[in-house]
Amino acid sequence: MMKNLPRILFAILAGSIPFMGIADTYTEIEERVVEHELRNGMRFLIFERHEAPLVSMVIAVKAGAVNEVTNKTGIAHFLEHLAFKGTQTIGTKNYRAERKVLKELDAAFKAYHKAEQEGADSEVLETLYAEFKQRQEKASSYIVQGELSEIYDRNGATRFNASTGYDYTTYIITLPSNRFELWCGMESDRMANPVFREFYSERDVILEERRMRTDNSPRGLFFEEYRSVSYKAHPYGQPILGHLSDMENLYRQDVRAFYETYYVPQHMTAAIVGDVNAEEIIPLIDKYFGRIPKRPDPPGLITKEPEQPGVRRVQMHIGRQPRLYMGFSTVPEGHEDELVLDLLASVLGQGRTSRLYRSLVEERKLASSVRAGHTTMLYAGQLGFSGTPIEGVTAAELEEAVLGELAELKENPITEEELDAARARWKVRIYTYLSSNLGMGYMLAQGDQGNTGWQDIFRIPERAEKITPQDLMDAAERYIDPDKRSVGLMEVAND
Repeated sequence: MMKNLPRILFAILAGSIPFMGIADTYTEIEERVVEHELRNGMRFLIFERHEAPLVSMVIAVKAGAVNEVTNKTGIAHFLEHLAFKGTQTIGTKNYRAERKVLKELDAAFKAYHKAEQEGADSEVLETLYAEFKQRQEKASSYIVQGELSEIYDRNGATRFNASTGYDYTTYIITLPSNRFELWCGMESDRMANPVFREFYSERDVILEERRMRTDNSPRGLFFEEYRSVSYKAHPYGQPILGHLSDMENLYRQDVRAFYETYYVPQHMTAAIVGDVNAEEIIPLIDKYFGRIPKRPDPPGLITKEPEQPGVRRVQMHIGRQPRLYMGFSTVPEGHEDELVLDLLASVLGQGRTSRLYRSLVEERKLASSVRAGHTTMLYAGQLGFSGTPIEGVTAAELEEAVLGELAELKENPITEEELDAARARWKVRIYTYLSSNLGMGYMLAQGDQGNTGWQDIFRIPERAEKITPQDLMDAAERYIDPDKRSVGLMEVAND
C-alpha cells in the first residue's frame, strides 16, 4: 500500500479521489502500528515497511529546554551533544581509570572557576588553569575519539543525528535492517550508561555555535529577543542554546542531574519504521532496553504564561534587511482549536495563493516574502506572522499592512475554496511524512509523548474535513486581538 503513496497523493491533489474516500488508508496505517511497552515504561511503536532493506529509528525523550531552570539554560541541548561521546564501554580505552581522572578534572576546573569568580590574582589563576589543562590532557588520553559514530558508520548508518527542542530531544538513525540488534545494543547503552566526557571542549563548541547562530547573526539575535517578549513567564521564552553566562558556569554534574531527572524510560518512545518483523524484534527490544531501570517521574512544569494584558514589542536596528515578527497567543497541542488555527494560518499566509502573499507581495508589493504559521507545543501555542519588506518599506509599515489585512477578515470572510486549498496542503504535509521512514518515525515517537497520543495523527484528516469556514472565522475572532499581540521589528542598522 505504501508504494502507492505518490500516486494516491497526486490523485488527491488533482481532485480525482475525494478526501473521505481515503479514510481507510489512514485506518489501515494506524492498525498496522504495533505497540510494545516495557516494564520500565519505555514505549516502542513498530511499523513494518518492506520496500527496502532499511529501518529508521527515532527516540523521542520528553525532555527539552522547557525543563531548564534559572542559571542552567542550555543544559538540554548540551546533554544532546554529550550523548554522542560514548558510554562506559564505547569511547574509552579504560573506563575505570578514566572515571577517576574525570573526577580529578572536574575538581581542577571547580578550583580554577571559583578562584576566577572570587577575583584571585593572575599568578594563582595561571597555576590553577595549568593544573586544569593538565588534567584535561590526561583525560583525553583515555578517549577513543568518535567511536560511537564510527561503529555506526562501519555498519552502513545514515542520518545519525539528534535535535533539541523546547519539549523533546530526538535521536534518529537509519540502518540496514540486519543491523537492528546493533542499534538495540548501542542505544540502550547510550540511554542507560552515558559518560559525559569531553565536557569542557564540547562546551567551547556549543558556545561557538551560539556565537555563530545568535550573537553574530542579526536575525538570530533579533528572534531571540522577540521570543523573550512573546513569553514573559514561561520557559518557552528562553533560548534553547542557553544564555552565554549560564553555559560558561555549567558543571558536568549539572548535566548528569538533568539526565537522571528527565531521561527516564517512561518518558521515552522509540519508533521503528522499516524492514523489520515486529514479532522477531520485540524479544531484542526486551533484552536490551528492558535493562534500563525505571526512575521516579520528573517534576511537572508549574509555570503558566499569564494572559497577555497588552502589546509587547521589541524593536532593534540591526543588520541590513528589515524583518517583521508578530504573534498572538493561542492554545497548546491537543486543544480542540489547534487544527482550526492550523488551517486559518494556511489560508492567511501559506503559499502563493494565501491572502497575505497575494495582497502584500503580488498586489501591493510591500514585501518580498510573508508567511503565517500556527505553532503548538505541550504547554502553549502561537499564531505567528513574519515577513521581509522590500527595499524602501520598513518593518513597522509591513506590520500595519498585515494588521490591516487581518482586520479585513470581517468584511471579506474565508471561503470554502480557500479552506479546501488549506486542507489540500495538510494532506500534502501528512503524506510527505508518512512516505518517509524517518518522517513517520518522528510523527509516531513525538506524537506518543505528546498531549494526545500517536493515534491522533491519523484522525487529523477526518477532523479537518468537518471544519467549516465559519469555524476559521470564529477562531480569528477569538485569538487575533491586535491589542494583545507580540511584535518584533527588525529595522536596518543605523550607519
